[in-house]
Amino acid sequence: SATHHKGLQCLVRDLNKLYREHAPLNALDHDPAGFHWIEGGDDTNSVLAWERRDDDGNVVGVVVNFTPIIRHGYNLGLPNDGDWVEVLNTDAEIYGGSGVGNEGVVKATNEPSHGRPASAQLTLPPLAVVFLTPGA
Repeated sequence: SATHHKGLQCLVRDLNKLYREHAPLNALDHDPAGFHWIEGGDDTNSVLAWERRDDDGNVVGVVVNFTPIIRHGYNLGLPNDGDWVEVLNTDAEIYGGSGVGNEGVVKATNEPSHGRPASAQLTLPPLAVVFLTPGA
């Protein structure tokens, strides 16, 4: 349908913009230092999560839910506490998704998880990818 096509066009546009504006997504493509698993073995929930980094220590967290089931309160380790901005959510209504997400921000606390010093409780939308960056 035309609506679906428009949603896909918006998503591709916004993914390209995200890639250009967030150096960790491309800066160290050929360097192992640019990629770190957060969660690579959650077979039960079919979730994968990783960090992308650049030379300046900037980080983008990427979380993928491969199931049609919304994951509420999903505990995810993060490199620091404070606000993490949901900079892109592929389930957003503008892309033709269901609009499930974290209302733009999640708060990480000093509760270690996944080998990291902080963690946050996320809502993982169905069949979707969420990108997170540390808040200003």
